[in-house]
Amino acid sequence: MNKAKKAIKAIFEIMKHPYLLNTIIEDESFKKRQFEKEFPHISHFKEIPFEYFLQEEEITIQPFAFLGGSSLATDLGLLQLLCKQNSVENYLEIGTWRGESIANVAPFISKGYTLNLSDEELSKLGLESDYIKMHRFFSKPIKNVTHLYGHSQKFDFESLHTKFDLIFIDGDHHTEAVYKDTIRLFDFRQNNKSIIVWHDAKSDPETPRYEVLLGIYRAIPKHLHEHIYLVGNSLCAVYLTNKPNWVKAKINKTPKKYFEVCIKQKSLEN
Repeated sequence: MNKAKKAIKAIFEIMKHPYLLNTIIEDESFKKRQFEKEFPHISHFKEIPFEYFLQEEEITIQPFAFLGGSSLATDLGLLQLLCKQNSVENYLEIGTWRGESIANVAPFISKGYTLNLSDEELSKLGLESDYIKMHRFFSKPIKNVTHLYGHSQKFDFESLHTKFDLIFIDGDHHTEAVYKDTIRLFDFRQNNKSIIVWHDAKSDPETPRYEVLLGIYRAIPKHLHEHIYLVGNSLCAVYLTNKPNWVKAKINKTPKKYFEVCIKQKSLEN
């Protein structure tokens, strides 16, 4: 079938089933073309190697459940390292899930806030009770963590009467949601040195995720795009105003270093 016939068939299918248009619009190759059209000045992504943050330090990731929907160990390690190395006092995250991320940074911050839809709101979305029950599993008992409830695009952040040294955005990953979360929270940075971390800015530790990156670059003013970086060996992107060492992001690169991982089981039973 030639391209013209395929196009005609596709149009008829979309007319019969309009929801198929969403599949096309949300396709990563479509998002990539959108990104290249909107941001021609970004010829490549700048990537900070994970070892730039790790240096000679040895870190412990705990808790870490190795279960579905979690961050990578390097994502949690990045948050820890950023909090420790930048003396983060006030931390805010969007998207609590099991509470692993904020539990990992809690020992290194003064005060942490984590926002998620309430159990009632999650239930109204038709989500399973076991899934809802797992929210805040690790973070509930932590004294310096405050759990907030609501939608990130409607929540009154002014009511907290504080601004933040590090903001971790890990909520809805659709382009428009990332854009709205970023543009809302950008003004809640403590100062120009404050850090933003976006989760799932890559599909895997090497592959850019344009669905998320479109939202990030649309929200951050063009003259500040130079401060956006991917982070190697992780799924994260960061906004940093210092001058980190970076390399051109590349897929299928030859490893020059590797990491040693020690796994130790911890019981949650009394």
